[in-house]
Amino acid sequence: MLISYNWLQSYFKKKLPPAEEVAERLAFGFAEIDGIEKKNVDTVLDVKVLPDRACYALSHRGVAGEVATLCEIEADFPQARAPRVSRGVHAVSVRNEEPTLCTRYTARAIENISIGQSPNWLKERLGAIGQRSINNIVDATNFVMFDIGQPLHAFDADKVRGSITIRKAKAGEQMHTLDGKELSLDASTLVIADDEGPLALAGVKGGARAEVTKDTRAVILEAASFNASFVRRASERFGIKTESSRRFENRLSAELVLQGSDACAELIQKMQAGARFGKVVDRYPKKEKKRSVSVSVKSVRDALGIPLSEKEIREVLARLALPIRKRGSFLVVSLPAERLDLVRQEDFVEEIGRAIGLERIPETPLPAISTLPSINKRLFYEDKIRDLLVSEGFSEVLTSSFASQGDIAIEKPLASDKAYCRRDLWTNFHTSLIKNYSNAPLLESEEIKQFELGKVFTTKGEHSTLIVGCMPVKKSVNEIVQKIKKILGVPLGGKFCGGNNVYECTI
Repeated sequence: MLISYNWLQSYFKKKLPPAEEVAERLAFGFAEIDGIEKKNVDTVLDVKVLPDRACYALSHRGVAGEVATLCEIEADFPQARAPRVSRGVHAVSVRNEEPTLCTRYTARAIENISIGQSPNWLKERLGAIGQRSINNIVDATNFVMFDIGQPLHAFDADKVRGSITIRKAKAGEQMHTLDGKELSLDASTLVIADDEGPLALAGVKGGARAEVTKDTRAVILEAASFNASFVRRASERFGIKTESSRRFENRLSAELVLQGSDACAELIQKMQAGARFGKVVDRYPKKEKKRSVSVSVKSVRDALGIPLSEKEIREVLARLALPIRKRGSFLVVSLPAERLDLVRQEDFVEEIGRAIGLERIPETPLPAISTLPSINKRLFYEDKIRDLLVSEGFSEVLTSSFASQGDIAIEKPLASDKAYCRRDLWTNFHTSLIKNYSNAPLLESEEIKQFELGKVFTTKGEHSTLIVGCMPVKKSVNEIVQKIKKILGVPLGGKFCGGNNVYECTI
């Protein structure tokens, strides 16, 4: 994610260290930095946020929290103040038919607005991270998404017919997206619809029918929480990847929804003093439970190998903005809603370790080995056979462990020709041998000599098997088989396949 240094600075009263130093701290304690670029009076950091932290860190506020922790600077995270409800502004009618796929949906009407350019500061913030300014309302929704991580969408209220309904699409329904795509929908797709049909592909892309334009005078501001898997499947199916879908795919807390709606409404009010706001309609049937995790001070010390005091651990957790209370020998940590990555005690070992600096973990010699390790005979003989065959000019191949026929069926096969575990190496190996021989001229070779060591699966169990083969058949592979017998010191008990140019045996 592209992070603006100036945007980060807005969360701190104290001057931040130089951008390069901030990037270094983040790289050592949070995420890789793919690049740093100067942009006019700003510096942009390309932060590689991994999926496990996307629930809070695909936002400037989330990264600012990391900067506060790692640079030990106090951050200021003000709560948005929602505008007062104006008299006469109607409440939006909302019906949620899929509460498991849309766990929370909020909508508020905003009237008496004028669509125009955004103020310079807003255009500069978005421009620094590569986002094109569209208009003041759309820019406000985008700003909040990149600021706190909650995607939002604005519909032209005068183009919405009747109630807003969150439902699955009907077979054959069509939707024209904002970027000009025509989508054919079915029941595997979740949509935001009115009485006439779909308005948006939930969590992925808005539709053109209720697009905000220069003639828009009232909007319906949407903020919601959608099922991550459903959003991911819709995004993949239609080939539409957006900043919104990227966040929903990684799962967001439903508690973030109202924060995002209030922040966006507050920003619109600052830009449009005459705007009038309706009541927030909040469909939140099953609220997220508040979570806490008990952390043992001793377990943290033992896992990190550092004799940290309880006071030091408390100080680190305070820097991470995690409230704590004492219960016996444990510290009970109350989890912010957006920190879905924190689930168990081990997660806090990682958090505390990276906050204090993993370089503080002392080097500790491994304990002495009390007994000599035993040699794995199967691996030993496989390596000996492999060395022999390579020295004889054979190349090793690896073919699929699945086949169209076999003794062990796959419960959910990837394809019809991969419905079974292979019961021999011959079938897939022979196909490979023929294909390689047909390409021998490209390989600048007159013959193909190959082998494979792999597992086969029969009703009697799993076995290690060797197969060797060559084309054309200038001489039998019997000579090489005899050398392998000498290595193993036992009869192979295998068989020739397809004439005398391929031999397969269990080892």
